[in-house]
Amino acid sequence: MSHTLSREIAMKRLYAETVGGVDTVEDALEQSEHAALSDEDALFSDHLYEGVSAHLSEIDAEIESHAKDWSIGRIAKVDLSILRVAVYELLYERNIPVGATVNEAVELAKVFGGEKSAGFINGVLGAVAKVH
Repeated sequence: MSHTLSREIAMKRLYAETVGGVDTVEDALEQSEHAALSDEDALFSDHLYEGVSAHLSEIDAEIESHAKDWSIGRIAKVDLSILRVAVYELLYERNIPVGATVNEAVELAKVFGGEKSAGFINGVLGAVAKVH
């Protein structure tokens, strides 16, 4: 089982919500290169999405405190969605290795973010990981 697709789906759902839409797992999956999501990965994706939603204010405060000179409103929506999933994992999913969380977020940034997204996300997550 790989949680890569689970994270991508959770990120896409959060992104849709951030820009004023609502995506289901199926909607996000249709926008993906992948044809299917295992039941276990679908549950994990839902868990991530719901976890971020439940802890959004704490997660955003953590992001803002480690994103030097960047307010939540200035961070690109895709980058913010990726960061929210990863920071949720760093703060609340102690059974997931920090390196896996950071690496997966950076890879998502390379695919979906802008030219500088991967470096920005790596820096913010590195700072979060140092204090948690």
